[in-house]
Amino acid sequence: MSFRFFSDWDFENANPPCRITDMDPGFLHRLDVARHHAGIPLILNSAYRTVEHEKSRGRSGTSSHTLGKAVDIRATNSRQRFLILTGLLKAGFHRIGIAKNNIHADYDEAKDPAVVWTYYP
Repeated sequence: MSFRFFSDWDFENANPPCRITDMDPGFLHRLDVARHHAGIPLILNSAYRTVEHEKSRGRSGTSSHTLGKAVDIRATNSRQRFLILTGLLKAGFHRIGIAKNNIHADYDEAKDPAVVWTYYP
């Protein structure tokens, strides 16, 4: 499956590096739609993470990242945040975290379907 706005390069340059094939195809389709609506590149700070990676960082290992259903998108100013949030909402994302330099987006059907939170790691 190919995507209009994303390739393996975007995932190889995330932290930690991963592959596009690590991601859930339905999630990627929704992310591609979000990118279209945002009208700006969505630079991925983080995408797929292994359970081991999560636990090594002191996390539970149950993050949607471990399912390939979450990304952290670089957003370093208010205009970028606005455009990215608009794109995510238009694409149907309803689980969004806003931080100082990134926006977390996931589409994990097993979790609360409509939440927005802020965090400053």
